[in-house]
Amino acid sequence: MKTKRIFCIMLVLLLGVMCIVSGCSNESDSTSQEENEVEYVGETKKTSSTAKDEKLRKGKAAVIQYIDYSSLNECTNGITKMLDESGIEYDVHVGSGADPENECAEIAQNIAINGGYDVIITVGTTASVAVFSNISTASRIPVVFCAVTDPEGAGLVQSENKPVNNCTGTVSDFNIKEQLNMINTFQPTITKLGVIYSADEQNTTKKLKELREGCKELGITLYEVGAEDPAQLSELAKKMVPEVEAITILTDNMVSKNSWNIVNQAIVGQIPVYGVNLSQVKEGCLAGYCFDFEKMGRKTADMALDVIKGQSAADTPVIKMSDGMLYVNSDMLKDLEMEIPDEYKDFAEKVTTSYEN
Repeated sequence: MKTKRIFCIMLVLLLGVMCIVSGCSNESDSTSQEENEVEYVGETKKTSSTAKDEKLRKGKAAVIQYIDYSSLNECTNGITKMLDESGIEYDVHVGSGADPENECAEIAQNIAINGGYDVIITVGTTASVAVFSNISTASRIPVVFCAVTDPEGAGLVQSENKPVNNCTGTVSDFNIKEQLNMINTFQPTITKLGVIYSADEQNTTKKLKELREGCKELGITLYEVGAEDPAQLSELAKKMVPEVEAITILTDNMVSKNSWNIVNQAIVGQIPVYGVNLSQVKEGCLAGYCFDFEKMGRKTADMALDVIKGQSAADTPVIKMSDGMLYVNSDMLKDLEMEIPDEYKDFAEKVTTSYEN
């Protein structure tokens, strides 16, 4: 009887241990599944990858993009590809609706209050300013920005070499002199150039100043018009076209996203428009030096991963991305009865008009 009683006790203990192990396993699987679900532009994305670096195993990032626009989307694609490779958890938020700036600010405020993130990656100047101004006063979460034109002028860093603020990132250093040289090469006799820019975006200020100085050096008269709303672009372009021999576009998001309004009026007036990204060239701009925005996104994500590992954003120098590829719209060359200058024939990439950007 004593032997039988001992056997029964051991059997009960063994069954208890098995239940505990089984329960822990199920709880672990459930937790793992929940942690691998992340929001991605309004839908749920599942990833089964795990962090390759022990320092990243508990890392979590928020990616906040200003608006749904091709060049910014390319930045975010580069960022998420790099984050996927690292295996960390992340959320992606893209501004939509009538007031994306306040939307980005609200997301930042919620993150600051609720916590849970090791870094915030922002895409575009407007999103970066909105997020940083709201996150810096309420939280110590570092911000790493992507595709910002003038981080010092925007108040994101005190110096590009030593940010001091808890913020760093990549700069889209669009070369105005290179753009003007391209315009002057396509149109050697040009004397009147127009530019339509967003009057509400801070990132316009620095490049507009450089454009004025560059035109002055080349003896080109610059016609400037600031737009406050996309609905104004078509009418402003219609008035500008008879006064100039070409129009150029800067890097501001509002004009870039709606550049086809300007292009359509320029086509009627038979003058070229010069763009700053591939989407604009595909929409009918004659040519443009264009960034590899996905490459910029990957570099930004790489900086963010270093911050998660413990590197100080305040001590991390800003990285300038300035290498661009020259794209030329072959359909516009034909319509405007122009040719690619000899200087560019060996390396210019030709594209055709397409509005699916």
